[in-house]
Amino acid sequence: MRNTKAFILSYLKYGDSSLIVRCYTEEYGFKSFILKNSFSKKQKKSHFLLLLNEVDITFYPKKNNSLELIKDIYQGYVFKDIHTNIIKSSIITFIGEILNQTLKNEETQDISLYNFIKNNLICLDSKETHFADFHLYFLLKFSKYIGFYPLNSNSEFPYFSLKEGTFSLKTDNLSREGNAELWNLLFIYDFNLAVNCFTSSQRTQMLDEILTYYEMHLTNFKKPVSLDILRLIFE
Repeated sequence: MRNTKAFILSYLKYGDSSLIVRCYTEEYGFKSFILKNSFSKKQKKSHFLLLLNEVDITFYPKKNNSLELIKDIYQGYVFKDIHTNIIKSSIITFIGEILNQTLKNEETQDISLYNFIKNNLICLDSKETHFADFHLYFLLKFSKYIGFYPLNSNSEFPYFSLKEGTFSLKTDNLSREGNAELWNLLFIYDFNLAVNCFTSSQRTQMLDEILTYYEMHLTNFKKPVSLDILRLIFE
């Protein structure tokens, strides 16, 4: 029997009463589990399965190529409103989709990454205002953990090259005029301050910028399905 804390990344129905649950765990990195009798009124396990909810899982180690079976699942850290506040929940859905596709090959323990996710979610949860740029702040910092954090030297140059991940004197046909200013703002932004980083129009452009940056540096990266909803929220 093994135990780990984990963040829920996704789940899908398997058979009549089971779920396959994909998680990023504290002890083992990315893992997929099977949760049986998920819809039983007696066990009431499925209500823990909120995107990026932290849970405490006890499971049986897998045999051969079978999925690991969850024995027990309990609530981990109790968030206040990231799953009920419509703006925060939209941000969480967006980030969760990106984590689900980018962490699937991270199958070894990385405590620093796990703590990065947890600490930032707690920070978002604690703020009542000025969190409109959290997703941009998070994606920039997260890129450091998956190997393509951009360089912020030569920040006086007029362009930021999305292809090279550096400030540049000339455009690379992906970089829009004035994008260096936006990247500079994001590099120095402290989410703990009671202020947003961007205006509405800047936020829209920076979202396009950072998603294109991810597309350039991650093989088979797909823009989240929830992107359109996030855009509507911040219009």
